[in-house]
Amino acid sequence: MEIKNRLFPYPVLCEDTDDYIEGEFRVEPEVISQNMSHTLVSFRISLDNPGLKSLIKQGYAEYVIHIECSNTSFRTVLHTFSDEESYYLNNGKVNGDVALVGMIVAKKEIANYQNDRLNDDYDDVNLTIPRAAIMAYCNMPRLNILKNYEELSQEESLFSVIGNIKKDQNEELPVRFSLDSDRIKIFVDAEVRDAYIAYQNNVAMRPLIWSVLLIPALTFMMEELRRDYEAYENCRWFIKFSAFYRQQGKDFVEDVIYGENPITDIVQELLQLPIGKTFLNMQEMIGD
Repeated sequence: MEIKNRLFPYPVLCEDTDDYIEGEFRVEPEVISQNMSHTLVSFRISLDNPGLKSLIKQGYAEYVIHIECSNTSFRTVLHTFSDEESYYLNNGKVNGDVALVGMIVAKKEIANYQNDRLNDDYDDVNLTIPRAAIMAYCNMPRLNILKNYEELSQEESLFSVIGNIKKDQNEELPVRFSLDSDRIKIFVDAEVRDAYIAYQNNVAMRPLIWSVLLIPALTFMMEELRRDYEAYENCRWFIKFSAFYRQQGKDFVEDVIYGENPITDIVQELLQLPIGKTFLNMQEMIGD
């Protein structure tokens, strides 16, 4: 949701109109912290209009922050009388751009509305502000939320699961990993790969697949990068991970590869904690 060049039958304080001769309304968002599951956003509200401030103080109006992701149809609204507010955004409910709009909204009908800073056009006009009317608004910069490795890969996967042919029917092949310029490769028994293909699109099975294949693959990747990340800087998957963490205000090398968090924590968080979800999905998997 964004408000642009909208016509209102009453005065509105915003950058798009001259209903008020001076003053402004601003809401400044700031990402305080972000991980793979949640984003903590702080909102600092600034209002330079004594008349509107008085209405808010008396409870006739309130600050409202509208949060919406058109890609997932997620939307929520924050109501406050304070000039500072914060919100934990569940990354699983959004995808990509998240629109933010700050508003001042009338909580009840305001008869004979007056404001010393109104444009002269409103002189001698008996104004009534209806309940739920937007009295001021501010479009904020959009947030961009990338959730997990699926968003990193876009149309192509960063991973390849490759089946190995056994020399002997009774031979058991270990799972092995390698990093090439394009993908993180996972080598498994050919029968295992067949099972992977059969279940990879099963939503209930996905946390299990990530736990047994992608967690060790990403752990292998992180161990290799901590030994010598420069050897992989030009790889497609390395560039994707770098861009992914840059969106979160982190440097892939300094904050992740050489950061303080253990590799196991980094990998599980990247995949949205699939181990716990595997056990929670057990009953559904057994049913399948």
